[in-house]
Amino acid sequence: MRRRSAHGVATLLPLKELASRDIAAWRELATQAAEPNPFFEPECVLPAARHLGEPDVGLLVVTGGGEWLACMPVIAHLRRWHTRLPVFAAWRNLYGCLGTPLVAGSAVEIATERLLEQAFRASSFGVVGFPWLGEDGPVARGLRATLAASGREPTLHRSFERAVVRRATLADGFDAVISARHQRNLGRLSRRLAEVLEAPLMVSDQSESAGAAEDFMALEGSGWKGEAGTALRSNPAHAAYFNELCAGFRAAGRLQLLALGTADRSVSYKCNLLAGDAVFCFKIAHDESFARYRPGVQLELEMLERFRDEMSEMWMDSCAAPDSKLFEDFWPERRPIGTYVLTANDTIGRTINHAARISRAGRGADRAS
Repeated sequence: MRRRSAHGVATLLPLKELASRDIAAWRELATQAAEPNPFFEPECVLPAARHLGEPDVGLLVVTGGGEWLACMPVIAHLRRWHTRLPVFAAWRNLYGCLGTPLVAGSAVEIATERLLEQAFRASSFGVVGFPWLGEDGPVARGLRATLAASGREPTLHRSFERAVVRRATLADGFDAVISARHQRNLGRLSRRLAEVLEAPLMVSDQSESAGAAEDFMALEGSGWKGEAGTALRSNPAHAAYFNELCAGFRAAGRLQLLALGTADRSVSYKCNLLAGDAVFCFKIAHDESFARYRPGVQLELEMLERFRDEMSEMWMDSCAAPDSKLFEDFWPERRPIGTYVLTANDTIGRTINHAARISRAGRGADRAS
């Protein structure tokens, strides 16, 4: 399915039919993207499509001059309240933390226009969804400008703010992100944890170890997530997804898998994905038998120090879920994330707006009851 113009070609490709040259072009686009999003790169999307129960994922691609100008994984429906809604949407899988399309920085305006044109053509009902779109970046501005040019506005279905931290914020030390008292308390807990473990604490990057992903999942599965059946290793398909994702980012030199502990025992892990000028904090785990010493927070502080002193990336995205308080204590900055519904005409738009108001009112009543 194609939409041709003098400025580019929009194509809807089944993931199953991608050739090696397509995947290479996809990876190249990711390096040139106006906004980084590792969750829409092949190293995330392909294993997710294989293992997470969504076999009909496509890839909406805009090409021009022999290069990919934009792409996003898509499905022909959204799942809400155990219902499949007829909304052609960007596909944010179960573990996807961001839904911003990959768009070449040199062609944001035309690429977002073509992307949206083709999405509307592919939609049976003239409704297009963008879940978890970064609201403050050039891609969202490009999409809004395309709609505004035709006299339409997007419907914001849901919005939340997510913790981020920028290198400039840490330039003068940690006092800007964590109080001196909190630093002293964490230092005291760190010393006590070392005493309990009978060895000095250290942080190691195990991203080059092929078995580190399994070690991470073992630690995660040893706690409440394992008991609740929500740990990665509780589901073989989810474990396979995580192993493949880590292998792909490891091969690209963009996996960071940090462990805090001693030479014999790790008590917390942090899995980060590197993309563009950003660090995306994908998964964390800690040994709950040492929870009183806050090993996860200990590793978080060590990660911030490493980010400030040793890394070239300029900002970190916590990837925290809506309503999460995990990073709020010492990640002072925020980025807005929104789920948008775009419609082909005003009649459909009014219907969607009315349904969204009812939905929000229902959620409010549920919380109040």
